[in-house]
Amino acid sequence: MTENVIVVGAGPSGLIVASELALAGVSVTLVERRTDGVQSRAGTILPRVLELLDTRGLAQQFMDRARDIIPNPLFRTHMWAGMKPVHWRHLDSRFGYRLVLPQNITEDLLTKHALDTGVTIERGLTVDTVTQDDSGVEVGMVAADGRRGTRRCAYLVGCDGGRSAVREQLGIESTGHGPTFTGIVADVRLDNPWPGGRHITDNEHGWLASFPFGAGVTRFNLVHAQRMHADVAEPVTVDEVRGCLSDILGTEVDFDELAWASRFTDTTRIASTFSRGRVFLVGESTRIHYPASGVGMNFCIQDAFNLGWKLAAVLNGHSHPEILATFDAERRPVAEGLLRSVAAQVAVQFAFSPEAMAFKRWFEATLMPMPEVNRRLAVELNGIAEPYPRAPDADPCVGFPAPDLEIHHADGVSTIGRLLRTGHFLLLDLTGNDRFHDLLPGGIPVDVVSGVPIRPPDRIGDVTALLVRPDGYVAWSATGQDDRDAARDALRHWLTNVRT
Repeated sequence: MTENVIVVGAGPSGLIVASELALAGVSVTLVERRTDGVQSRAGTILPRVLELLDTRGLAQQFMDRARDIIPNPLFRTHMWAGMKPVHWRHLDSRFGYRLVLPQNITEDLLTKHALDTGVTIERGLTVDTVTQDDSGVEVGMVAADGRRGTRRCAYLVGCDGGRSAVREQLGIESTGHGPTFTGIVADVRLDNPWPGGRHITDNEHGWLASFPFGAGVTRFNLVHAQRMHADVAEPVTVDEVRGCLSDILGTEVDFDELAWASRFTDTTRIASTFSRGRVFLVGESTRIHYPASGVGMNFCIQDAFNLGWKLAAVLNGHSHPEILATFDAERRPVAEGLLRSVAAQVAVQFAFSPEAMAFKRWFEATLMPMPEVNRRLAVELNGIAEPYPRAPDADPCVGFPAPDLEIHHADGVSTIGRLLRTGHFLLLDLTGNDRFHDLLPGGIPVDVVSGVPIRPPDRIGDVTALLVRPDGYVAWSATGQDDRDAARDALRHWLTNVRT
């Protein structure tokens, strides 16, 4: 039997890809090597990902769950290269904040969402062989009890992390460099609440950030000037963490237990391609890098939203398989931009000489507050600094996330996020004249809405129509009054069953 899609890896990116497929009615199985949960690891969800979660009705659930851990998990600023503040207000989003939430809770919420949409999740399965032909993919797996089996699927998606077995089986090479330093992330169990709260500091001894996670646990991310060349395999000890904290903070931190600890490096590698034939790589399976500013998971989730609807459109017969090439064309440049940003941040953040410290203080005090500099850092951290590939004469908003509009229409007031919750394309007539109501036949995954925007931002100017993709990106816009043919042509670019 041939399954529609097998997704390997039940981290955030795998859960999102599988959920997007299931939302569109595609049969999908998610297989995971782990039989228990992940440690806390990533702890920040950025505004762009909150926007995406909102398009599936999930953002409020995430915020409610975060408030069970700390009273106010929403923060209006962030850091870049360890310096702050970067202001989220520059994004013109209703989510003008980031959400602090441990990754294990993020995965719990996404797992529930996946199951609710109809995803089948099987744990304790390790993929060890992948072969493909023109009609499908053969996937060899080993169960936790040692039993072996082979399955066949139409498409395979590898979301199995930096040591991706899927990538290895495909023979896809990665380029980059090995570690140049080592840092520590430690979840410290304290008898009393950490008095420093959320804190970032650096000096000649190193750099440190603290993140209270509730339940008596505080996370410390740190790079110590004298310990930054420790072997990544060396176990992290209580004494080492205590000594590093004392040096950088200038005060003793009293504790006797690490809830969890690991070393990280700035090893950086990126896959030469994000797909081969019927197999796709998503998230950390495409790249590894230092977790600069804690944004990596956010890029993985955006990869997943990009691929999920495209695979579904092909499998449901709405789009030609050629659409799948846009996954690599759109997401690889974003990943390359992320790695350039990480390299720049590392070069600044972990230099502790007197000259380097002077530069950081000057940059933080003089350049960072400039609105255009601050905005550039904000969009860079969210992975939306540059548009997806687009026609040279396209409107400036094409290729970027849709503006955060409220639309007054016949059924009331809705945001674009709410209107995207079906997982369909959204064709918006912003004149309120219902110009597109009879444009398309039934059975096509496009929702047509006519209304008038409330307080539209200046950047959409005189735009009278928008075509928004299921992942929230603008595929087409227009400023005229007779746009029916252009709207149909824009849809036909993505959906093969749109007829003249």
